[in-house]
Amino acid sequence: MMQIMRVHRRRLWGAGAIAIALWTTFTTLSAPATDALAEPTITVGAAFTPARSTPSLLALGTITLRPFLTLREPGEPGVIIAHRGDSSIAPENTMPAFMSTTNAGAKYFEIDLRLSKDGVPVILHDKTVDRTTNGAGAVAELTIDDLRGLDAGSWFSHSFAETTVPTLDEALAFAAVSGTNVVIEYKGAWGKTDISKTVAMINAAGLQGRVIAQSFNEKTVAHVSEVAPGLPVGWLTQKINASIVATAQEIGADAVNPRHATARSVALAHQARLAVFVWTHDTDADWEALTSMGVDGIITNRPEALHAWMRLRS
Repeated sequence: MMQIMRVHRRRLWGAGAIAIALWTTFTTLSAPATDALAEPTITVGAAFTPARSTPSLLALGTITLRPFLTLREPGEPGVIIAHRGDSSIAPENTMPAFMSTTNAGAKYFEIDLRLSKDGVPVILHDKTVDRTTNGAGAVAELTIDDLRGLDAGSWFSHSFAETTVPTLDEALAFAAVSGTNVVIEYKGAWGKTDISKTVAMINAAGLQGRVIAQSFNEKTVAHVSEVAPGLPVGWLTQKINASIVATAQEIGADAVNPRHATARSVALAHQARLAVFVWTHDTDADWEALTSMGVDGIITNRPEALHAWMRLRS
């Protein structure tokens, strides 16, 4: 088994060093790094028991609903999810940002998924390419060739010049080789046919049990639950209340992923056997409050800092 080559953080800013160092890391990874805070890897086939049919909660201890969907107790650290990759170190939603998460202590890296004009799943947050590339126009109006010709890195730093807009296939291939896991956010409304294509890509990459889906769009969440009952899916919201929990159960969600949470709202979700992954929190004060509530995961732009904070706290 080949050893993992780690990249020193200072090298990330050297001109041209990022591409060489991270690509070397990608091509030499053969297994995930061990970590005192990491959960054991669970490899499972496509057929899972949906969370809504899980037996009643136990009085004590964590409850595993699906692989990596574990309900925490108050004070128990949740998983770290790197928002759009390690986006404080490299341009968001690019391969360098995903590769950097291997050194940041994140359990997952999160990606934003859209379809190109010719139906290729590509990773980009905004509806247009204007903010994060040197191009202009709607993602849905650009072909994959158009998108691949854009520079998605120079806006962040000249060190990332000519970084390309990645495809879902590329991100999944990296996750498979590096042992990291992926949270896929389906942006906007997705139909069942297109969702099925992405699920086929997940299966082809051998990542069953290592991917979580999420979306703000209720119909998209429902479609994921229907098309891929083996793929855990979260509904992104601003908060959690009884109405939101009821809707989450109706659309087949396995998690409610709010912007804001309280100890009471987290307990409400857990009582309904729904995991809670909060977004997007970057301060020690927030991490302490959320961990005390028992959230199951924290989406952050600062995964390395959150990992260090968790180590000190433990």
